[in-house]
Amino acid sequence: MADVLFGTSGTTGASKPIVRTEESLMRDAKALVAAFPDLWSDRPAVVASIRPEHMYGALWRVRAPVVAGCEVWPSVVFSVEELAAACARYSKVLFVTTPSFLEKALAHPDFASLKGCFKGIVTSGSLLRGETALAVAEATGVCPLEIFGSTETGTVASRRRADGEEWTLFPGVGASLSSEGTIAVDSPYAMTRPFAMSDAVRFTQPDRFILIGRTDRRVKILEKYVSLSDAERALESHAFVSRARVETYGESVPRLGALVVLSQEGRAALAASSFSSVLSRLRRDLLSGSGELAFPRRIRFVRELPVNEQGKTTVAAVRNALALWCQEPVVLEWSATDSVLSAKLVFPPDAECFKGHFPSYPILPGVAQLYFVRHFARQAFADFPTVATYRRLKFQKIVMPGREVSLEIVRRGAESFSFSMTGATGACSSAIIERTAT
Repeated sequence: MADVLFGTSGTTGASKPIVRTEESLMRDAKALVAAFPDLWSDRPAVVASIRPEHMYGALWRVRAPVVAGCEVWPSVVFSVEELAAACARYSKVLFVTTPSFLEKALAHPDFASLKGCFKGIVTSGSLLRGETALAVAEATGVCPLEIFGSTETGTVASRRRADGEEWTLFPGVGASLSSEGTIAVDSPYAMTRPFAMSDAVRFTQPDRFILIGRTDRRVKILEKYVSLSDAERALESHAFVSRARVETYGESVPRLGALVVLSQEGRAALAASSFSSVLSRLRRDLLSGSGELAFPRRIRFVRELPVNEQGKTTVAAVRNALALWCQEPVVLEWSATDSVLSAKLVFPPDAECFKGHFPSYPILPGVAQLYFVRHFARQAFADFPTVATYRRLKFQKIVMPGREVSLEIVRRGAESFSFSMTGATGACSSAIIERTAT
């Protein structure tokens, strides 16, 4: 049979080409159908938010449906609206997706209306947070099935967060602990047997384990080795932090940088104070608990971690975000559909965009307002134009530090959007945004 060329995700570095045989892929797909009969019984239609070019999609969107005799929705779904259209076509749907899609879907006002549509929900690509899994289960009536594996190994294990933190090995797959404390997989679907992964684990039973973190995320900073995973866990232990991703930045002298998604408590603290005060609080609290902690030199607060189409946060994306010229404002509320984005924002007083405009009376420059309109629009609308013309652009009232403003971006058609930014005293700015022909 022919070989199939895949590329790794680039989560911990550059993407690498991986060759798998069609025979090994089909063995994996047949085992998926046999291992999870509750998902495939009654032949649900398979709807996916992931592409077939990657290992996860190649198995769950292409080969396993063929084995199970299931129809596949022909398009990749990118929004809750597209998911709803697919669900309306079929009596039951097996939804194959990623944690990042589910997190965005939970912020959509219509996601809960799909309750009862799903035969099952399968997720992979990155770890699904416990609170996300429970929220999806409440909204849809289905607890997602998480799949753990890699391009090199195929399927390794699975779990449902309703059952706990443990992963259960996939039928036919054996595993042991390597000398480095990582999982060594003995699988008929792997490139080699055994295949040593870079994931540290703790076995609770011969066929069950708990993931600890990746061992290939150790870097040398100023003559000292630092675990990026440990730095992330330390940040996430703080009440202000929901999620964190730590990477190095800088070429000649590597430094630690972090993207931090604030918790509700953290967002409230930042909205009421400043970037510097929240950073000082994080540093004081975390370093007082452990003098050995490598605290990141640069921290950027973000509404969400950047992810690729596989739902993974890559090293390149983190470094690009760390290099952005200005911190995001605090996003107190966020609601996005396929046609409307509504958000409530607060710009802390020490935001870079206030510096020099004006020294004695800081206000948010118009160019900064347009920058953040584009920044947030691209998070909500995949087709928001990269090159655009702003018509009927108006700046009516000033945006001051620490004051709450409402941002609304509305789709007007295939090639245009409009935006408005409104404060307590009325409209601050607005425009029609049209794609510029290139």
